[in-house]
Amino acid sequence: MSLLVAALSLASALPASGRSLWGAGSVSLITDIRASRAGDLLTILIDEQSTADKTGQTKLNRDSSFSNQVAVPNFDYPSWLRNILNNLQTSGSGRSGYTGTGSTTRTDKAAAQITGKVMRVLDNGNFLIEARRLVVVHEETQIIVVSGIVRPQDVGPDNTVRSAAIADGEIRLEGRGEISGRQQPGRLQRFFEWLGMY
Repeated sequence: MSLLVAALSLASALPASGRSLWGAGSVSLITDIRASRAGDLLTILIDEQSTADKTGQTKLNRDSSFSNQVAVPNFDYPSWLRNILNNLQTSGSGRSGYTGTGSTTRTDKAAAQITGKVMRVLDNGNFLIEARRLVVVHEETQIIVVSGIVRPQDVGPDNTVRSAAIADGEIRLEGRGEISGRQQPGRLQRFFEWLGMY
């Protein structure tokens, strides 16, 4: 009994082995959550809007006139022929006019939110990013692809970056499916347009 008590006393006297709650892959408590290295994720806020207006007006006017009279040489002609030649003269006038007016207005807008990845940190510290998303709803496929270069200071405290801050940015929104196909002209119509018949 005394041996058991002695063993328990000795076990309680030994220091307990501690294990850290913080691992090598844990995020620091004193740094923010912004992306900083390859493989980190960040959220891209797509808010693109472009408006283009073009107006052209053309006005052309042209007036022209001419007059000509034939000089008869001094030769002996029958009187009837001489009278015809003396009265032979030509004259004319022409006028042309053209007025054209054209106007076009186009507005494009794209809004989305997509999470991408830092593919590589460049030598100057900027991030090469890329984001892809594929959404399929009722056999309609929508693909969103965003890529470009982002400065670290353009990444917000909430780890988001606006699409306007992406350099060399490429934003593609593509759709495939029955509805998207119906919105495109048919092959025969595209062939005639290629020939210039439409």
